[in-house]
Amino acid sequence: MKYIKIVLVSCGLCLGFILGAVAQTTETEPDTSGIDSLVHVAYGTVSLKDLAGAISILNPSSYLDKHYGTYPLDGTEAFIGGSNLWNIGTALVLIDGVPRSLVDITANEIEQISFLKGASAVVLYGSRAANGVILITSKRGKAGNRQSRIRANAGINVPKSYPEYLGSAEYMTYYNQAAKNDGLAPLYDDATISNYASGSNKYRYPDVDYYSSDYLRKAYHTYSGNGEFSGGNDRARFYAFAGFESQNSLLNFGEGNNELNTRFNIRGNVDLKLNNTISAYINVSTIFANSRTALGDYWGQAAIIQPQRFAPLIPISLIEANAQAAQALVKGSRNIIGGKYLLGGTQQYLTNPIADAYAGGYNIFTSRQFQYTSGIDVDLKKTLKGLSFHGQVSIDYSNTYNQTLNNTYAVYVPTWSNAADSITQLTLYNKDSKTGTQNLTNTFSDQLIDFNFHVDYKNTFNEKHNVSAILLASGLQRRMTGDYQYRTNSNLGLQLSYNYDHKYYADFSGAVVNSTKLAANKRVAFSPTVSLGWLLSEEGFLKNSEVVDRLKLTASAGIINTDLDFDVRNYYLYNAVYSSTAFFSWADGTFTNRATTISRGENLNLSYAKRKEVNLGIDGALFKNKLDFRGSVFLIEKNGIPLQSFTQYPSYFFTTFPETSFVPYTNFGANSYKGADIQFNLHEKLGEAKLTIGLAGTYVTTKALKRDELFADQYRNRAGKPIDAIFGLVSEGFFNSQNDINGHASQKFGVTKPGDIKYKDQNQDGMIDDRDEVMIGRWMNPFTGGLNITAQIKDFTLFVLATGSFGGTDIKRNSYYWVSGATKYSAVVRDSWTEETKNTATYPGLSTLGSNNNFRTSDFWSYRTDRINIAKVQLTYSFPGRVLKNSFVKGLNIYASGSNLLTISKNREVMELSIGSIPQTRFYNLGLKADF
Repeated sequence: MKYIKIVLVSCGLCLGFILGAVAQTTETEPDTSGIDSLVHVAYGTVSLKDLAGAISILNPSSYLDKHYGTYPLDGTEAFIGGSNLWNIGTALVLIDGVPRSLVDITANEIEQISFLKGASAVVLYGSRAANGVILITSKRGKAGNRQSRIRANAGINVPKSYPEYLGSAEYMTYYNQAAKNDGLAPLYDDATISNYASGSNKYRYPDVDYYSSDYLRKAYHTYSGNGEFSGGNDRARFYAFAGFESQNSLLNFGEGNNELNTRFNIRGNVDLKLNNTISAYINVSTIFANSRTALGDYWGQAAIIQPQRFAPLIPISLIEANAQAAQALVKGSRNIIGGKYLLGGTQQYLTNPIADAYAGGYNIFTSRQFQYTSGIDVDLKKTLKGLSFHGQVSIDYSNTYNQTLNNTYAVYVPTWSNAADSITQLTLYNKDSKTGTQNLTNTFSDQLIDFNFHVDYKNTFNEKHNVSAILLASGLQRRMTGDYQYRTNSNLGLQLSYNYDHKYYADFSGAVVNSTKLAANKRVAFSPTVSLGWLLSEEGFLKNSEVVDRLKLTASAGIINTDLDFDVRNYYLYNAVYSSTAFFSWADGTFTNRATTISRGENLNLSYAKRKEVNLGIDGALFKNKLDFRGSVFLIEKNGIPLQSFTQYPSYFFTTFPETSFVPYTNFGANSYKGADIQFNLHEKLGEAKLTIGLAGTYVTTKALKRDELFADQYRNRAGKPIDAIFGLVSEGFFNSQNDINGHASQKFGVTKPGDIKYKDQNQDGMIDDRDEVMIGRWMNPFTGGLNITAQIKDFTLFVLATGSFGGTDIKRNSYYWVSGATKYSAVVRDSWTEETKNTATYPGLSTLGSNNNFRTSDFWSYRTDRINIAKVQLTYSFPGRVLKNSFVKGLNIYASGSNLLTISKNREVMELSIGSIPQTRFYNLGLKADF
């Protein structure tokens, strides 16, 4: 693999030097195209002054020097209000017009990001774009002097917090308390608890903390570097990028010391002017990523295994010299850790995360991606002034797989002497085996072919009438491992635009969409949109205003037909599905036959879901461009969402055994979305300081308009509630006595005892069951936004980024909070209910038998996710020109930054805690950027 990387880098550098040589042998003129004033939209660009509403843009090159990061959408909440465009659903990500993933590109490689939100902005992309489009355009070379830029970064990731679990002695104490609550005898006697509490022999009385410094580093590092090279002339231009990143892990023992994530990527964009009529371009990108990890799920197991179960390491020195059988096992072991220890375990725990890291082997996840795009632009002005043709074809291929070296290993259970802390016997489970065989598993491939061709017309008549048009055809074919058929998408598009003197705007855009997810008679549909604009600042009553520099109003409406709501894993929802399933016997069991069942009925009239939208937009600048702003309000209704509407059919259309349903999918469901987004930027100079303050936010409220439901109690209806509503029980404290239980509505979730959660009887029927669930919150945050501040004083620049989200709810439902039976106990049980603490307890009574009553969705476990994050602080120093005057270095910046620094929230501790996974971290970075 290293040779492949060397060859690719060499090819990229050679390409740069060849094109650079071409640039030096031909007279050139500086590029004055004003590309920075252009905005990339669907299948083209428009001037910033002509930009329609419901579109936001980011130019990473304008802020990367003060806000460095590699993730393309880092800080979007503070710049445009967030990347979840109006909360309709997952937006379509296009890189250079091709459906790709955000991880396929870094912020360094990006020229511009366009967030296309409104229906008129996305309709040319057809049904696949109904949830909005994030259009990413990579950098290209410019005619002029050859430019080079390098960056180097080194940072550390410091965990914010770890779970707090009870130690062995405390666990035993609380487990005994749980047994007492159940009316059972204690499992652990006082002497046993005392031995574990004393810590006198951690091998005989283990108290394992998987989050201690015995196994984890205080921080792990991230190193990255990249180089950019560009140049060319009026005939050929190039842009080349190469980047590398490596990151180790928190584990500091065994195979954990070898854990490493690496990513190497190369991008090359070449533009060629073949003659005065024809231009062409080629974009190539490759990504090589590897991730080496120890076998076993360390973080997942660390949240499960109780601390007293076993000692992970058994000291050989504690084995009695005359214990011949034990000594023989030592000599036969192939896994002597550090020359001092055997691997510990039990018959129940034949493997464990610590032994896995020492002797289990490793896994290497490998990802390889290749992306190729080529296009041609033909100026047809000789045929008709303003006419041009554009075509693009892309081929992407990616492949991932796991390469695993699996070892088996023996674990040992010691028998301790009663007279002394020495080992008299070892019990062996499993055996040591290192075959050296590597296994390839989880192979996955993804192939994509994408194309689009369009004819454009753009002209101006009488210096006032500006007209443009696009007629296009696009399509893609994609297939992933496991697909039974290709994922296809195709559409025709038409856009007709007119503006009078860049003052009055009108646009009609539409697409003819086609989807193989529908029956032949319903596959084709037309999506129309219209939009209008008015530049008020060009009117006489504002043209000479000392306050208003620019003010533009826009309005648009449209309908987009979409198949995004059709499950891609179940492509042909319009078809009936029959299958062979349950069996029956006859003739007194002499013969058996299998039954044929149906899981859905046929509906050849199943059609697209429709996004119907109206939005109004405003953008402008005030006070000599010191304040600029952009915003929109919108109302969207999505109806015709496909679902099986069981309540609309007789009950005999479906049965439970064998599971059978004649109910077809119909266009029944409907949702509505309404809200607003806004962006403000204030530019001010205070003495020698230049200050920029940016504020952005998006507010979206949703409603489920139609749902397949038939509840007797209206409060249970999902229709009329937010589409992300959380339904659960309402708690009323704890039962403090049996009389309290007897006097309350009967709770139908198993045996109820004092210390259990008491729930409200919503329908007053004398029992608590699922019919008492009401809305207790919503998963998503209706408001997301942020603030960015830039203060520049001489050669120093301070950048601060804060983000926030409000209005959401989450449920504490993982094993850290839902503690029952013999599971691992976390610190939350310290506040559990007992007879002695019933007036102050904040956690239900413990039980060794489980508790279906307590551990279910209710407002007892809910918490608000309102938060403000200090997401980034960066201080940058730019070396002044006089220092670099006689140097080959044209520019030099050094910077220090911190990310994810602080969360301000009532529930910060809950939100910053990760259970069963790598902990959340703060990232501190030092970096350098040099231009040549």
